[in-house]
Amino acid sequence: MEEHPDAGRTLSVGLLRDLQDAIGEAGSAVAHRLQMSATDAAAIEHISLSADRLGPGELGARLAVTRSSATEIVDRLVRAGHVERVRDDADRRRFRLEPTESARDRVRGELEPLVRALDAAADGFSPAQQRAIAAYLTAVTSVYRDFAAAPDPEPRPTP
Repeated sequence: MEEHPDAGRTLSVGLLRDLQDAIGEAGSAVAHRLQMSATDAAAIEHISLSADRLGPGELGARLAVTRSSATEIVDRLVRAGHVERVRDDADRRRFRLEPTESARDRVRGELEPLVRALDAAADGFSPAQQRAIAAYLTAVTSVYRDFAAAPDPEPRPTP
C-alpha cells in the first residue's frame, strides 16, 4: 500500500477535505459520463441509490435546493425518462420518486468501476485496520450529520 504524503499527520480536516474534493470530482465525472448536469446527476444518484424512496421534498433537502428547484429537477428527469413519480401507498397525496430501470442500470454501470476500486483499496488493509477505518468513518459521518442538523447560530451583530 502506497503511503500518503501526509501519513505522519493525524487524520484531520485537510485529509477529509481532500476526500470531499475527490468525491466531488468523481461526481462531476459521473455527470459527464451520464451526459447530465451535475445537479441532475446528483439527483439521479440520490434517487437510484437511496435506501428509502425519496419524495421531491427529501430530494430537495439532499441537494440543498428549494422546493421549486427540486420540482424542476424532477420534471427534467421525468421528461428524460430517468425517473417516474409513483403515488405513495401510505399517503396517497404524496409521490415517491422511482428511477427507471434504464436509469438505475446506467448509474450502477458508471459507478461499478469505482465501487470495485474502492473494494480493492480496502482489501489492502488488514481486518483490524478495516474495522478501525470503519469506526473512524462512522464517527466522522455522525459528526457531519450532527453539524448539519444543529440549529443555525444566532446572527452576530455587524460592527
